[in-house]
Amino acid sequence: MNDRIFLRGVQVHAHHGVFAEEQTLGQRFVFDVDYWLDAHAYAGADDISRAVSYNDVYVTLVEVATGQRFDLIEALAEAIAEAVLARFPAVRSVRVEVHKPSAPIAGIFSDVGVEILRHRAAG
Repeated sequence: MNDRIFLRGVQVHAHHGVFAEEQTLGQRFVFDVDYWLDAHAYAGADDISRAVSYNDVYVTLVEVATGQRFDLIEALAEAIAEAVLARFPAVRSVRVEVHKPSAPIAGIFSDVGVEILRHRAAG
């Protein structure tokens, strides 16, 4: 299963973090998502009805990122991965990167984030 679809630079204003200011004011988060599936069956037929639409994955990501609040960006990434695997049975693996470019760190940095890779359980 080597076919990969990806979304890059998805920006969402959300309220994740352990500090009260993060939870009330919110901040910008940036997401990169890759998902693996077998595109051969629908790509050859040029049939969108059988595809896992990147728009649908985008909507899922935004729903999770704005519909729940997490202290940890690791938990946010996990929830997004779980939602993608649950909603799209054709997806075999998903990689989620969460970037928190305005993280409350006392120092100069360009980005901070987490990356997780999850696979559908065999069965």
